[in-house]
Amino acid sequence: MRKSLAIIGLALLLRIILAFGIWHPDLNNHIDWGIRFFQYGPAKFYAPESNVWSFTWPNQPPGTIYLFAGVRKVYEGLFGFFSFLHFKVGIFPGSILLFLEKTLYPALLKLPSILADFGVAYLLYKLTRKRLVVVLWLFNPVVWYNSAVWGQTDALINFLTLLGLYFLLNRKLFLAVLAIGVSLFTKVSLAIFLPLFVIVAVRQKYKFPQYIFSFSCCLVLILLLSLPFSRGNIFVWIYELYKNNILTQQLQIITANAFNLWSGIAGIHQLPQTLPFMGLTYQYWGYILFGISFIPILCSVYKKQDPETLVWAFALTAFSSWMFLTNMHERYLYPLFPFLTILAVWDLKLMPLYGLVSGINLLNLYNFWWVPMIKIVQDFLSLKNRLVPRILGFIDFGLFVDLYWYYYQKGLRHLKREKI
Repeated sequence: MRKSLAIIGLALLLRIILAFGIWHPDLNNHIDWGIRFFQYGPAKFYAPESNVWSFTWPNQPPGTIYLFAGVRKVYEGLFGFFSFLHFKVGIFPGSILLFLEKTLYPALLKLPSILADFGVAYLLYKLTRKRLVVVLWLFNPVVWYNSAVWGQTDALINFLTLLGLYFLLNRKLFLAVLAIGVSLFTKVSLAIFLPLFVIVAVRQKYKFPQYIFSFSCCLVLILLLSLPFSRGNIFVWIYELYKNNILTQQLQIITANAFNLWSGIAGIHQLPQTLPFMGLTYQYWGYILFGISFIPILCSVYKKQDPETLVWAFALTAFSSWMFLTNMHERYLYPLFPFLTILAVWDLKLMPLYGLVSGINLLNLYNFWWVPMIKIVQDFLSLKNRLVPRILGFIDFGLFVDLYWYYYQKGLRHLKREKI
């Protein structure tokens, strides 16, 4: 127990230091959205006449906006309390108040993802009952860089999705659907896992009213939370928001700084995904290659829904979608790591691959952002017209093939044992 508390305490201390000590540029968006939510009001937040933003137009679903708006109110309450203690009571040091004025708001914006780190660690432990999985997860640089340095919401939506899988494994359909729905309402990037969830839910053979009740309750919740933002027909508004803004207001390029197969072939430069490549566009090649890798995964889940099969399926789905689909950001490899952490703990032979994938993705997260600035690393990644990202993209592809082949061999060995 003491060792576990020490691990958690050290991991939390690391994140608190980073949260208050480093300001990533993306936090400017989150700060702006949280402030303007209350200036414009939800009904005008996505409206064209309110499209005045200090940094970037909000391209995330309402769940993310609620999150940042809530953090804004927490900040105002906390800072107001500390100000009261300083100016009215005279017991709070002015130097600390000045420090909090600059750092408290961005640190609080990171807090949901930091807490989600520990939520994921708890679920990983529940699935494996091994302390090593907690250590690997909490101290993996990819994990704490994303939450405590960058302040992104990947940890939160991955926690909700993993929670949905945990509920599904325990045959709690309603809670599983609710967790997955809230995840997609916050950010849509984990929709890649929906086919897996659907197959598992169908193969578990609940009564038909349970499916209807679970889906309907989730839909009603999302509609109620979306209602303050909508103008006119709520269904039309949600459809147009996702179609015209959330799913399309992106770069639409071959690779958006992801060290994957396409960065190896085309380089890390911003090139449109509609460029031709061997008779098709890069975008269509992405769909084809992902489809080829995804179909066997779906078949394996249809045949078996045990925890090991599902963890492998989710890991390979995350890795293959990031490796083959175009317009991928560096952070979109994050969904691989909860499942790959489990696999590495279950099978220690995967530890070297786990370390290599984590190390390369850390460099990938650092590339272009340079936070904190480390000149020698920046020069290394920028060497000779960004040759290094191309090389690392091919290495990542090799690691993906190695992991996929390892799973395929495990399946063959399992079939041989069954025949015997």
